[in-house]
Amino acid sequence: MHLPSSTCIAAAVATSLLAGHAAAQGFPSRPLNLVVTVTAGGSIDAVARLLAADLGPALGQPVLVVNRPGAGGNVAGEYVARATPDGHTLMISSSSTLTVNPHVYKNMPFDSIRSFAPIVMPARLNLILAVHPRLAVNSVKEFVDLLKAQPGKLTFGSSGNGTNPQLGGILFGMQTGTSSLHVPFGGIVVALNALLGGQVDYMFDSATSIPHVQAGKVKALAVVGPARLPSLPNVATLSELGFADMTAVNGFYAVVATAGTPADVVARLNTEMVRIMRQQAVMDRVNAMGLVNTTSTPEQLGQAIAEDLRRLGPIIREAKLSLQ
Repeated sequence: MHLPSSTCIAAAVATSLLAGHAAAQGFPSRPLNLVVTVTAGGSIDAVARLLAADLGPALGQPVLVVNRPGAGGNVAGEYVARATPDGHTLMISSSSTLTVNPHVYKNMPFDSIRSFAPIVMPARLNLILAVHPRLAVNSVKEFVDLLKAQPGKLTFGSSGNGTNPQLGGILFGMQTGTSSLHVPFGGIVVALNALLGGQVDYMFDSATSIPHVQAGKVKALAVVGPARLPSLPNVATLSELGFADMTAVNGFYAVVATAGTPADVVARLNTEMVRIMRQQAVMDRVNAMGLVNTTSTPEQLGQAIAEDLRRLGPIIREAKLSLQ
């Protein structure tokens, strides 16, 4: 068998590096689309707009926020997975799109690992157990007692089937030996509006409810943890209250590009997004939204996606959660 000479290998590597450098030098050549997996108004959308506002001027091209909700993020995921891999089409999603959906949807339109190039983790989630004020409860213990007194009667809302808020409700029921009726909605804002309107009794919210908690329109009984939220410092964590396993449903936000996007383009996008998310004004906004400030390298995000895919599988199987 004839092996390529070291000269040929070096030439091939040099050609590849030059091609990547050329791709980065010519990037971006047109406006970027930052595709959001949910409707406008929620915390994912808010983070997308924070990024887009600063990223556009930094790159010298507009960054357009495009909302493509549906199927727990699969609609947006399929669109981005099939896009030209040049960095001009990006997706921001909750981790559940990439780490829960593969376990619950029988037909996935993308592969969470192979279809995307990870860019950055701009924030982490710390879900809030929020209840409607009509429930005469002021603590998690009182709430669990109420659930046990009315098995299967209370309803909890979520941003959709297969999302972290749904998993939160399911795992809480498993941890406390209680049962409720799940009511899925087409996004966290719609679910929160249902809670505010009394259509559902409670939900595990991804921090969209914080202004309403502060206004007294909903009660925050606990945050999942492991740490309290700066915006709700007096609200205990479920970890403090003896439900440490609930942290399994805390996810993160992920920005990804289409698989095959040149490494230099990914690196540039990561550098700019990390810079944006580490600005004090942005960090303050993220804290106010009830999210946890964080950033990552592309490799760290890829590892987090792979780890959650493995970690959540047994929980989802135990919950017998499956969708068409």
